[in-house]
Amino acid sequence: MMQPILYTGAMDAETLYLMNELTQAERVTLGCWKCMHGFLDGIPVVIVRTNQGMANAAASTALAIERFQPCAVLNQGTSGGHAPDLHRGDIVIGARVIHMTAVRTPDRERGAGIDVESAQPLGLEIANTESGDGRKMTEFFADPALLRAAEQTPWAEGRVIKGTIGSGDIWNNELDRIYWLHTNWGTMTEEMETAASAQICTAYNIPFLGVRILSNTAVHGESFDESTGVKCQKFARAVVAQYCNTN
Repeated sequence: MMQPILYTGAMDAETLYLMNELTQAERVTLGCWKCMHGFLDGIPVVIVRTNQGMANAAASTALAIERFQPCAVLNQGTSGGHAPDLHRGDIVIGARVIHMTAVRTPDRERGAGIDVESAQPLGLEIANTESGDGRKMTEFFADPALLRAAEQTPWAEGRVIKGTIGSGDIWNNELDRIYWLHTNWGTMTEEMETAASAQICTAYNIPFLGVRILSNTAVHGESFDESTGVKCQKFARAVVAQYCNTN
């Protein structure tokens, strides 16, 4: 039997549909995180509700990897739009993920003021058991096979594009900041878990992909719609089926 695929999502709205669709479902104890495993379309899968935020995402992803030894990880869920040509219900395949709140600011004397636009991405250390410091990364790229499967997945319920997902323990509502992040760092949408999961998967050398649906976008004044979480889960399910059928 193949190793399972690990799905992660932060909220019930991002995981319950998948959990309810499982066959031979079993709930397991994974620290303090909700976790189910079973089969989806004949494929062994594990589904973890990570809860919100980078620390939750990193810790629960690491525990799930240690427990279940998945062959791939797909982080999916809702997000807030950055790109002006995207609207609520559109899906972003995360070819690239960047940690928006891991930044280094320039030297400034007391009284010189604050300039948030001067911050540069800060390299995040990839954990390892060797002596010395680990390598550092400012961005994470999707596994090519998972990315290809996502691009080839038919989807009739909205627009699907490939781009950059921004992650961080922050909820941006300032339109100028959103515009700056999109223009300078290429973010198409933002959320609070993907970069942390990507960092952990990089450390474990496990194929990773982030997929995010726009549940809201301040750019267009479109408020949060929880039902988009189910649509993203359905798309993620189709991506995994496509991935397993072609690899």
